[in-house]
Amino acid sequence: MRNSLMDRAAGNQIDVILTHPRHQQALRDMIGLIADLRRCRLPVDLYEFQERLLRSVLETEERWSEIRRVVHRLKKRRGTVPADAPDLESGLDPLDLDAWRLEEEVFERVWRQLKSIGDALAWRAFGYDRRVIVALSRNASPGPMHGKDGLIKEREVIESAWRDNGEFVLHHDLTAALRVGDLSVFRADGSVLLHEVKTNSNRRIKKQDQLLIDTSMVLAGEGTLPSGFTPVRTQIPFVTNLRGLREVLALAHERTGIQAGVVSPGRAVVAASQYAAAHHYREDTFGDRFSTELARYRRKVGIRSPERTLTMTSIDSVARWPTRPPWAIYPLAPEVAASLIADAMFFFVCMSPDAIINRLADVGVRAEWMQRLDGTEDWDKPLLRVAAAAGNRLWFTSLNPEAIAGLMLEFIDLPTWCSQVAVMLGGDVPARTRPWPSFTNEYKTWA
Repeated sequence: MRNSLMDRAAGNQIDVILTHPRHQQALRDMIGLIADLRRCRLPVDLYEFQERLLRSVLETEERWSEIRRVVHRLKKRRGTVPADAPDLESGLDPLDLDAWRLEEEVFERVWRQLKSIGDALAWRAFGYDRRVIVALSRNASPGPMHGKDGLIKEREVIESAWRDNGEFVLHHDLTAALRVGDLSVFRADGSVLLHEVKTNSNRRIKKQDQLLIDTSMVLAGEGTLPSGFTPVRTQIPFVTNLRGLREVLALAHERTGIQAGVVSPGRAVVAASQYAAAHHYREDTFGDRFSTELARYRRKVGIRSPERTLTMTSIDSVARWPTRPPWAIYPLAPEVAASLIADAMFFFVCMSPDAIINRLADVGVRAEWMQRLDGTEDWDKPLLRVAAAAGNRLWFTSLNPEAIAGLMLEFIDLPTWCSQVAVMLGGDVPARTRPWPSFTNEYKTWA
């Protein structure tokens, strides 16, 4: 099992990645970054934190670019390593293409990990308002910023706003989540200005300008996102079972590296600390033990068949889904949150599909699963059909897997989640609206 934990890591590459000097240094750095971010209280704290993070991201991107150049060169027929190639930090053979591919993999992972810290900064700056994150995520990822046209101008705007007005300006390219506009200016009066920086005003792109206008309208409480979704905040308080996750992760690290537990009715989690497990398991026995625990706890929450179970994992998910809360804001110790980001710790969470259907029925929602729940789910297709009567009308919609991911990976309390689904089907949301709901008081949960 351990050799399949990361989709893009084959053979013993998982261990090589986790023990790579740059990957281990990134883990140590992230522990400090998360702790420092949580201590930020004033705009000056956010400004200084962002400058520190920016230096780390740019250094990583520059090194990653140099490594990609070597890989591109070696892939050519009779390709050779350039004389000015960077050193291989892994200590492997510099003439081996696979060694450079591993180096590329490590730096790509470290880059995403640092971007997830940027996401945590964004959630913190916007007061953990999910509606803002959703609205600003509905665009294509801009990719690395090193060497990007306009970077110097963006940094000038950030520095001048702070120097002249004492205003913190959030740099979107430091995040994986914020993809609309270049900057968010947090003004002294409490308002936020979305800013698109252009080095040449004659080269402005009307499509980008319109996207900025449309998104600003949505954030002002009017209109629909270009994607068709409308962020909707319900009056339902945000309730989670994250305490159970925190306890299981802590025990996995303190004991033998693998720990499982039932964290709420119909929901179980199996967690692993790869560094702790290395002292207690061989590579083959680790996988067997983890699989055994997962099967045992599935049965404990009423799952009788592996072909009818909802299971999701934290593995290699960092900075891949822009609307998900980053691990760095979970109410976990900084070292645990950083370990989840780096996959030094991971978990599988499973829920009983029948428990979800039954709980939805308790709040007047009829539901049925639209795909086989055996691990072959298509992430691009609807997963759950829901319907409810309101007055003399029947309201119905379908939920995609990402809507279920919130329930699973954020450990949202099942009755709370079902109540929110019922509200969305209650007739108060305008017809033909594709709501993206959020709870109230989320800031009380996230760190």
